[in-house]
Amino acid sequence: MKILTLLLGLTMTLSAWANSPEKDGIVKGKVFDGKSKVPVEYATVAIYNADDDSVVTGTISEQDGSFKIKGLKEGNFYIIVSFLGYENKRYDDITVDGGRDMIDLGTITLGSSSQSLDEVEVVAQRQSVEFQIDKKVVSVGEQMTSASLSAVEVLENVPSIKVDIEGNVSLRGSTGITVLIDGKPTVLDASDVLRQTPASTIQNIEIITNPSAKYQPDGTGGIINIITKRNRTPGVQGLVNVKGGNFDMYGADFLLNWRKEKVNFTLGADYNNRPRTGTMYTRRETENENGTTIIEADGDSERKFYGGGMRGGFDWDISKRDNFSIEARVGKFNMQSTSDLNYFEQIPNIDNQVYRSINESKRSGMYYSITANYLHRFAQKGHELSAQLNSRGYDGDEYSENFRSQSNSIVDGTRTTEVGPSNRWELRLDYSKPIGEDDLFEAGFQGRMSLGDDVTKVYNWDVAQGGFVPNDTLQNYTELDRNIYGLYSVYKGKLNDFGYQLGLRAEYTDRKTEFEYQMKELADATEAIPVSETYVIDRWDFFPTIHLSYQLPADNQIMASYSRRIDRPRGWYLEPFITWTDQYNVRRGNPDLAPEYIDAFELGYLKEWKKISLSLEGYYRITNDKIQGIQMPYDENGEIWLRTYDNIGKDYSLGVETMLNITLAKWWEMNVMGNLYDYRIENYYDASQNRSSFNWSSRVNNSFALKKNIKLQIDGTYDSPTVTAQGENKSNYYMNAAVRMDFMDRKLSAVVQARNVLGTSRRISIIDNPNSYSYQEMIPDYPMLSVTLSYRLNNFVQKRGRNGNNGGGGMEDEF
Repeated sequence: MKILTLLLGLTMTLSAWANSPEKDGIVKGKVFDGKSKVPVEYATVAIYNADDDSVVTGTISEQDGSFKIKGLKEGNFYIIVSFLGYENKRYDDITVDGGRDMIDLGTITLGSSSQSLDEVEVVAQRQSVEFQIDKKVVSVGEQMTSASLSAVEVLENVPSIKVDIEGNVSLRGSTGITVLIDGKPTVLDASDVLRQTPASTIQNIEIITNPSAKYQPDGTGGIINIITKRNRTPGVQGLVNVKGGNFDMYGADFLLNWRKEKVNFTLGADYNNRPRTGTMYTRRETENENGTTIIEADGDSERKFYGGGMRGGFDWDISKRDNFSIEARVGKFNMQSTSDLNYFEQIPNIDNQVYRSINESKRSGMYYSITANYLHRFAQKGHELSAQLNSRGYDGDEYSENFRSQSNSIVDGTRTTEVGPSNRWELRLDYSKPIGEDDLFEAGFQGRMSLGDDVTKVYNWDVAQGGFVPNDTLQNYTELDRNIYGLYSVYKGKLNDFGYQLGLRAEYTDRKTEFEYQMKELADATEAIPVSETYVIDRWDFFPTIHLSYQLPADNQIMASYSRRIDRPRGWYLEPFITWTDQYNVRRGNPDLAPEYIDAFELGYLKEWKKISLSLEGYYRITNDKIQGIQMPYDENGEIWLRTYDNIGKDYSLGVETMLNITLAKWWEMNVMGNLYDYRIENYYDASQNRSSFNWSSRVNNSFALKKNIKLQIDGTYDSPTVTAQGENKSNYYMNAAVRMDFMDRKLSAVVQARNVLGTSRRISIIDNPNSYSYQEMIPDYPMLSVTLSYRLNNFVQKRGRNGNNGGGGMEDEF
């Protein structure tokens, strides 16, 4: 209560301060089409000095036709409002004579111009990554090298993001991220969502590294919000994409949009098969009292993501102030991993053995998401009340199956299955109220309710019967019931060139986890003991946020922010029983895991010149109770390794990100991104295991306009070595290229691309424990070639959005 009282008092003080009298004049109004009465967006409003006809300042109208120009000093002016195809409208005798003059031009109607003009084609270029005060906005339409792939490949060329060989996405070194679609939560895991979503259906991707209190605080790294393509132009528009490539890559998707007066309908569908093929080599060494056990393996491997879905939406402008929309998504997700490996075993006091191991694992299931939104706008601009209800579910089905054979005869094998549905509900209420000219108060409530249960079964290969038989000692049951209720308040305002945003969020977590399983005292024991365990969490958490900005002269801007976040352990991190991955690897969770709490600080600087833009972002992040996957020998000889999870300690990241966008010529634009940071891991249990490294990465994108309808894009990426809790990951670098050609007045386009052109990509990870060592190398097949054909029906063009999302958040199965 003391914190809430303090925030309320501070809010009232800032409100009174922000609404003190100003001496500058303000001009506002709304622009409409004189015939249809429809608001005119992007109309130019220019203010001229009446004495010498020089331009003083100006702006463009918003989506609703409104505009506001501040900062007019004393003087005499005239105003011209214009837009292509309309007659200009001029307002004379505009005077600012001191005090605070509010000049309201009211409703401005523009009549059609009678002058006939020849057709003029304007093609504008914009940078693919735009920096805003609290986020980065990635324009997917500008990234040709990802035209035929998924959102994962788009993010490979984005500051702060790193993608590993398996397509797992991390944000500034953290895999704890929240993924939203159009500001709404999704049922799938963060990386699964990004692998599942075709890049061709995405307009923008927002990277929010330090979210405000309005957003849910889940995820150490922040939020990735996917903004899908939409069109609100009257009539029927559409977009169709067909793609194909080597390594059995193919897919297609379409999006249709129909709008008539106050109603808008959207329908889309997609199906994709995206394989990641390559070779791998592993070597493990485990020391024990009898000597050193060595396990080596090499062979082919493949990870394949395939499946599809449909989405549809209905948007209704009930009145000028009320809007209702409902959207549904349904589909099936599949992720399959296969490998064919030759193993060499060297175990002390046992004859050396050679095996062939065939492994296959799959995660699949139907998923759905239904979201209903209602928005009411009050008479005052920016004064809004909105409600959102979301229901989503995932019918998960997982299995892994592996065999070891000698002389073409199976000697052993294991099959593991896990089946169980997961259902979640979320309710959001958001309220915003402008205070004065520059300030805004926001508050809201969010409730998340989720329930899931899993049944895990294990089968062992019986040589005599020639098939799998159930292992009753390894049957497990899990039930997870989690409810989170949150309240937030945000106040933001502006004092001349200084902007600020203060927020506080309070969350209550009610979680109950139940396990029933069989436990063996030792890894090689034959008897199992039935166990039933329940874990309960009843906890309040508070998450303050601060965002500051200051506008310096000559297009310079400084920004600073702080946020406190949380990363709750995922469901399978908590399971206390053994799950067999293959004959050499098992997994066990830790139900005593505590969540990670993160303190994140950022300081940013922006500078723009005529043909150059520069951004610098300094950041410092502290992760408390760092959750880390730990690998270690499981059996006596070290032939089998165990992966488990623990709160190992703290980690620290101190660094700077930079992005430089340069227009070298009319036909050549270069984008250079870099990230340098010091990374440290502090081990709670053993100070000798503290690790640190100085890391850096860089990306260079080059875009060339070869002809009016032909563009070439080449990019290269380098990631330096970095330490992990048990070892290190080696460096990696690769290059991509793409050519885009437009036909039929840009209604039809073709993109030909090649990824990992030079075949330099390598993913090497090392674990170096006192008595055990592991080396793993994965080499993807190259180059990955693809061709994408896109056709736009009735000139489907994405309408420019403002702000891009409505906040929110939600993670798949974090408990």
